[in-house]
Parts: sequence; structure tokens; C-alpha cells
Amino acid sequence: MNQSIRGLAAAVVVAALAVVAPVLPAAAAPAGGNGQFGLTPVPDSAGRVAPYFTLTMAAGESATDIALVSNEGLLAEKLKLSRATGVTAGNGGSAFSQEFKGCSGTGCWVSGLAGEVTLPAGAAEQLPFVVRVPAGTPQGQYLAGLTVEAAVPPPSVQVGSNGKASARAIIIQRVTVGVAVTVGVLSQMTTRLRIPDVSGQAIGPTARLNIGVANTGQTFAHGTGKASCTAAGRSRSFTVFASTVLPHDQAVIAVNAPGLPEGVSMPCAVWLGYGNGLIARWAGQVTVPAPPRVHIVHTGPGAYAIVPDAGIPTWAIALLAVGALLLAAMAVVLLRLRRRRGVA
Repeated sequence: MNQSIRGLAAAVVVAALAVVAPVLPAAAAPAGGNGQFGLTPVPDSAGRVAPYFTLTMAAGESATDIALVSNEGLLAEKLKLSRATGVTAGNGGSAFSQEFKGCSGTGCWVSGLAGEVTLPAGAAEQLPFVVRVPAGTPQGQYLAGLTVEAAVPPPSVQVGSNGKASARAIIIQRVTVGVAVTVGVLSQMTTRLRIPDVSGQAIGPTARLNIGVANTGQTFAHGTGKASCTAAGRSRSFTVFASTVLPHDQAVIAVNAPGLPEGVSMPCAVWLGYGNGLIARWAGQVTVPAPPRVHIVHTGPGAYAIVPDAGIPTWAIALLAVGALLLAAMAVVLLRLRRRRGVA
């Protein structure tokens, strides 16, 4: 399991926009804070703080641990806590779901966590919780989480403006710490990654390889490797970094591949090193589709449409133009009616 640590303090924008929490190359999100409040395992006897909770037990057993929630702000803060379910992010890495909702999967293994706590500025409190593995759970590694956020949503803030129009949003600060649970004996478990497919994609002027990675083993797994493609007698190689994929889950690793031609089928090969000297391999043909060529059509006063070069029939363009003229005429009529009502 990768022990590298990255911060996780996701800002979730409600009703106006959403910010996705950054994913991690480790098997669980690390403990930490966002400058307002924090959530970590309690320090050990030497004062060291683990990046996340790690528990090992057999199916049907339970264990108790303690979380430390802290108020890092300058004012008293009422905080609410929730259990969470660990998942694999779409592009790899640990992520979490079901916070402050009905539990599902491994999130239901966590119980006994306080729902709310009020802390003075600079204060911290220890909160015990229980992890209970259901009887009959297969041997393997699993991920749950604990999440904390402010109990009272903050006031809205302006997030954009355009002339007289503006947009506001409520930004919710949230901190999640992972709870990694090993059920059974780790040394007896299988670690296995597979590359089921690779496809090409054009993102603007940049070619991209989308590499599917599936974890068919029993342990958390991540890896690094290379992708290489040959076109017009020239081979190009690109580094591949696959963040953690949870057991029995999958992700799509996006790798920018500048220089690969568009619209050409080319032989490509990918290898990914992981675990203790293990390698996953894939080889096959990949095509980076050429983006459709388009041009701009003037459909009416101040109105334009972007259409593919393959073309839209002339009669359809004429209909667009007529429709634009009708809308303009209706706007003029409505404006006159409003002016008349205002005078009356």
C-alpha cells in the first residue's frame, strides 16, 4: 500500500457549482485540516499522528479506535461528523461517498461516532468509534472513512459576474480521513492489476491515451509504467502513473500523448509495474479520433451557429435563419407592448 500522503480538504459548492475532492495515490485519504477544523487519528505515545486509520481483524470481529477533531479557527465552531464509504475515483485514487447520507458498503461498518460536537477556538476533542466487519466478509482490504464539516452552512459568496449578472454559492469546507481495514492475513492475499483496454481521445490539440486499469486482486494497488505508440516509423513513449485502485474496482488513467497523429490507427503497448515486482501489460491498435471540422454560419442578425464541415442541408440553415428572424420580431413586439403598458 502506497504510504505517500497528500492533503484532502474538499470544498463542495452547493447549488451553483461543485468541486471534486482531489484523489490520492495512497490507499486512504490522509488525516489533516483545512485551516478551520481538522480530523486525525489520535497521536501515539511518541506524539506521531498516522495519516489515516489502519485496522486488521477477522470477519465477524470489531475494533475500537479514536478520532481527534479540532477547531483550528479563531471562533467557537459547531461541527457535524459522518461515516463515509471508500471508493475508487474515476481516474484512480481514493475517494469517498455517502457522507451525511444513509450508509452503504464499508461505511456501514462504522458506528458509535458522535454526530455533532461544539469546540471553542483552538480546542480539540477525542471521539471514539467502532468498526465491525460483518461475518462472512471475504478476505481482503477495504476502505471506509470519517468526515467532518461545519454544522451551520457559511453565508454565500460571489463566485462570478458578467455585467449586471452575478452568481453566488455556498462553499462547504469538508475534511475526510480514511479508515483502511484489512480483513484476514495480508501476506496471504493476492495483488493483481489488469489493463483491459486502451483508447485514444483528442482534447483540443492534444492527443490522449485513456488506459483502463482493473484491480482483480484482494489488496489496494497502484503502479507506474510506460505507454508507447509507433506511427509513421517513429515511436513515442509516455509515463503512466496509476493511483490506487481498490479491490474489485476499476479506473481510467488519462495520459497526455502529444505528438500522436489523429485519425490514424497505430500499434501501442502499455506496461504497469505494481506490487512486489508484478507487471500488467497490454498491446493493441489505438486510434486518436480526429476532431470534427466545423465552420460558423450566420443565421440572422447577431446570431451564429457552429456546424460540422460535413454540412447541414441548405434548407435546414434556411430554417435556422427564419427561426432567428421570428424570434427577433417577437422580441420587438413584446418590447413595444411593455412600453405601452408602462405609459398607460
